[in-house]
Amino acid sequence: MTDEKPNNKIQKLLIEASNLQKKGRLKELKQVLQKIIAVDPTYFPAFFNLARLFEMSKKFEEAIKFYKKTLEINPNHLESILNLINCYEDINELDKALKISEDSCKLHPNKYEVHYVLGRLTRKKRGIKNLDKAYDAYKKTLSINNNFKFAQFGLAQIYKSKGNFSEAKKNFQEIIDSDANEIKAYYEIVDFLDDKEIKKNIKSLEILENNNKQKDENKIYLYFTMGQMFEKINKYDKAIHYYNLGNNLKRKYIDYSIDYDEKKFYAIKKIIDKFGTNKKKNIGCKSSRPIFIIGIPRSGTTLIEQIISSHSKIFGGGELFFFTDFFQKNLNLENKKNFLEILNNLTKKNFFDIGKIYVNEIEKISKNNKYLTNKLPGNFINIGLIKLSLPNAKIIHCERNSLDTCFSCYKTYFTEGNPYSYSLEELGSFYMLYEKQMNYYQEVFGQQILNIKYEEVVANTKKETKKILDYLNLNFEENCLEFYKNKRPIQTASVVQARKPVYKSSINSWMKYKNFLKPLTDKLNKSYFK
Repeated sequence: MTDEKPNNKIQKLLIEASNLQKKGRLKELKQVLQKIIAVDPTYFPAFFNLARLFEMSKKFEEAIKFYKKTLEINPNHLESILNLINCYEDINELDKALKISEDSCKLHPNKYEVHYVLGRLTRKKRGIKNLDKAYDAYKKTLSINNNFKFAQFGLAQIYKSKGNFSEAKKNFQEIIDSDANEIKAYYEIVDFLDDKEIKKNIKSLEILENNNKQKDENKIYLYFTMGQMFEKINKYDKAIHYYNLGNNLKRKYIDYSIDYDEKKFYAIKKIIDKFGTNKKKNIGCKSSRPIFIIGIPRSGTTLIEQIISSHSKIFGGGELFFFTDFFQKNLNLENKKNFLEILNNLTKKNFFDIGKIYVNEIEKISKNNKYLTNKLPGNFINIGLIKLSLPNAKIIHCERNSLDTCFSCYKTYFTEGNPYSYSLEELGSFYMLYEKQMNYYQEVFGQQILNIKYEEVVANTKKETKKILDYLNLNFEENCLEFYKNKRPIQTASVVQARKPVYKSSINSWMKYKNFLKPLTDKLNKSYFK
């Protein structure tokens, strides 16, 4: 028996691999690709396809290894570069993904894909400077391929977050005009439409609703958009119909149980029992720069940040980080522990290290202001960890009528997070847990937490603004009352509302839907219907 030449061997193995791929026999395909590598260690397509198999299996670390090997052999392989960036993003290594993305723009200056990815990642990084970089990257993308809708969409969202609503509306409308099936553009444009335009768009969306080929993701956007449009023209029975459809469909794709949130809260309580409340501030990093604006989403956190970031001493960071992410990333280097295990093994040094890492991260965003805000509402659960890691951090807790808050969440399609918000019952249960947590934190930390009520801010903005600034030991500045003129970007669901002067129409807005909210009111144990 004579040995086959390597090329002939590879040729036969490639045919076998192709057949296995068509049949979906991925385990055997992996073995054949490994045989090809054994025959020819420089045959980069085998490494690339192995990497893809690992990526499809969500084994991102393995995928990264093989994409890197592919690029060692063929540094210009564009698909490997893009997939490698995606893998780093999937394991929350955004800085590494950005570095590769920046390098790829130099390597492939005429490829629109690399410029788009750079824009998407820098926008995800947040901050004014990154938003400007994202804008430039999207513009570059469109200069190479002016029909690339994802860059068009990203550009329109930047205009929206910067408060350039006329340009945002124009861009979203152009996307709709070029492809009436772009349902997400309808969702983004709702706040800019008058009644006549809304009625016209409703007719277009009703046609799309009857298209049985719509993917569920598009249907979810369609239902939430229809809900908002009908609400704007005061047809609340139709609005709730579509809100229910959107939430029910979205909930089908979410793996959520409140049990984990409860376990996490009790684990943090045990930590406070173990280490104390840090009143002497002898644990953690002593920086006084961080401000955390917390509460349930839709409770007024964006408004409060917009008001105080209009002060010369405060930089508005937006929704920056979940505080627990720093524990996950820096204390779980082998990625083998779940978060509750990490909490059980914390030391005093861990708190200092995490506090210092957090301060270093916000320093990258701005070094020039006395304070920098992190307006991620869900950090309310992490107050105990925050006060142990950053004892001098300021915490502003935003409160709003429970039914207004919960139902506003229910009407919002969040791009990420807040999995409890797609069911009225689960919203009610989560709100009760939140109240329990905040009552506990209020008891142990007292006046270290400042409570601000949305309704009181609306009734007397100046008084409540002074209360916040007194808590921060800052003098009052008139700019804070003209917060709606603040040009800082806003990347939250309240982007349009926060660009307006204070208005009262959101107070008791739940009353328009009172006949539809029994699952929520039953959970909240309220007696609003008596």
